[in-house]
Amino acid sequence: MKLPAPLTSAIVVSRSHLDIAALPHIAETISAFLDCSVHWSLPAACGFAFQDGALRLVQRVTAHQAIDDRRSEEFLHQHPKFRISKSKIQRSEAILVLRQKEDPFYRQKLFTLGMARAAARGDLSVMQWLVQEFPGCYVTLAVEEAAKHGHLKVLQWLHRNSRLGHIRDEGGGRNDTGLDVFWGAKELFYAGLNGHLRVVQWLQEHTNPTPTHMFFVTLEEAAKNGDLPMVKWLCNVRGEWSPYAGILAASGGHLDVLKWLKNNIFSSSPSASMDDAAANGHMHVLKWLQVNSGYATHAAMNKAAGNGHLEIVKWLQNTRREGCTTVAMDRAAANGYFYIVKWLHSNRTEGCTKAAMDEAATHGHLNIVQWLQINRKEGCTMRAMDGAAMNGHVEVVQWLHQNRKEGCTTAAMDGAARANHLKVVEWLQTNRKEGCT
Repeated sequence: MKLPAPLTSAIVVSRSHLDIAALPHIAETISAFLDCSVHWSLPAACGFAFQDGALRLVQRVTAHQAIDDRRSEEFLHQHPKFRISKSKIQRSEAILVLRQKEDPFYRQKLFTLGMARAAARGDLSVMQWLVQEFPGCYVTLAVEEAAKHGHLKVLQWLHRNSRLGHIRDEGGGRNDTGLDVFWGAKELFYAGLNGHLRVVQWLQEHTNPTPTHMFFVTLEEAAKNGDLPMVKWLCNVRGEWSPYAGILAASGGHLDVLKWLKNNIFSSSPSASMDDAAANGHMHVLKWLQVNSGYATHAAMNKAAGNGHLEIVKWLQNTRREGCTTVAMDRAAANGYFYIVKWLHSNRTEGCTKAAMDEAATHGHLNIVQWLQINRKEGCTMRAMDGAAMNGHVEVVQWLHQNRKEGCTTAAMDGAARANHLKVVEWLQTNRKEGCT
């Protein structure tokens, strides 16, 4: 049973000491001590990137696994019957190792994971080696991983060597001796999601057309990411478009994409475009939509307030008529935007609900809780103290105990205990009667 060659570092160290240079087994022992590849799995080795590539590591890991297989075979041969428990355990482990080796599903799993991780790094040498070592296995996730990371050469190699799967007939006949590569899953989506236009174009040209629903998702992600070249190409090559793409472009603040979609695809934008632009603080998009047939709902101010965009809230107040609902102050209070809570109180009439104090207390915003107590009449519910206790806000719990009458439920101590808030649990035990479950 031949072990893998000693590590280069072990050989160098041994040669530098004349007293051990003549003893090869010393270098082998040092190498065995340093060699961590024995603890690696094949997929992990395939995914490990370093300057010289992962192929040597993959081969070394495989060599160690082959040694383990051989040892298992020898052990079973030497112990056909067993009596002591230790031998029984060792025999069971040996059988498991050999069964895994022979199991086609286990081999397919190793191959799939190894190919996927090598494809993600664009390492063709490892992929080619895996194909030789695992004949008859199917190539699946590797296609998506190569597309996701923009490795066009990997996709082209897989395409040249494909035998089965959804491959467009280009007049050259089918390669009946090639790989079983499966195309047409999510590879175009992943390439588009990560901005790899050349890969998307190649997939469109060389593989079967992507299903309409997957094409729409790819277009929407490109608009969301502000990838105008990708959006243009997808719309032009398929002649299809998704109205949600404009909403996502506005939500991300990608005015150039929104302008192109309006000028080339649709004449007006859904209300969600302005609503989501306001939610994310994109003033330049709001102003453009205001001039270019944009319209909104009260969700625009609600979302802007909840996300802390005071200038957007003021602009909507002065420019639009939709206004807001109690959700605006409720969300602002929940997220700790004290200045927006006060502005809404002074400039709007919608007010808030009990959820404002409940959520402010839950998230530990004591200053907002105290202000609402003085300036608003809505009050709170038992959820205020329950939520504050669950999140460990002992000062909020104490203030509510002293200034409000709602109290709490057993959920307060239950939640505090679950989250390891010992101080809250101790305080509740001493000062409240609800207890726990």
